[in-house]
Amino acid sequence: MKAVLFDVYETLLTGHRCRDLDGPLREVAAKFGVSFPSDQSLADRLEQEIRSEHQRSNHSYPEVDIREVWKRIFPGLFDADAFALAAEEAVHPVTLIPGMAERILKFRADGLKLGIISNAQAYTRTLLERHLGEAWQCFDNELLFFSYEHRTSKPGHDLFQLAIDQLSKCGISPHEILMIGDSMKNDIEPARGLGMKARQAPL
Repeated sequence: MKAVLFDVYETLLTGHRCRDLDGPLREVAAKFGVSFPSDQSLADRLEQEIRSEHQRSNHSYPEVDIREVWKRIFPGLFDADAFALAAEEAVHPVTLIPGMAERILKFRADGLKLGIISNAQAYTRTLLERHLGEAWQCFDNELLFFSYEHRTSKPGHDLFQLAIDQLSKCGISPHEILMIGDSMKNDIEPARGLGMKARQAPL
């Protein structure tokens, strides 16, 4: 094994999403000085915007950049990055899975190249840096594949293939890559389908 790729949610970070999104999202909107009609559901509008963008996509497993979605809902929004992070923290607070930072540091000390393949947004980088601390620096920037950047998500093979192509430049073959993720559908099966090794989290 020469490289390890991680999923993020329920692999490195864990948390529970609120069932009622509307109240927390409206509170965030108020803090950022934007409003939404009281007789409509903000959570439903968010879902509708995401669904519409998915329908316009050419990808089999489309993804959005949630910052752009929020700017369509709130045209006067000044800082979409901060808003998206605040909204996520309001409805889906996360913590680091115990032992993962130490495991990442050990992998790096062993000389392995480390990366991420995740259905994730721009705020995910901020959350990882915050919770992983120095272990975040162990990841190779060229091996970070977040779905929002490529507008395609797992279980599609696109992000996995991008990682394989990048690692091939270092002389690393698919069978020398280990994918670690919690989902058989999204992580384990696509990785194995492309010749990678895979292990299901939690480790």
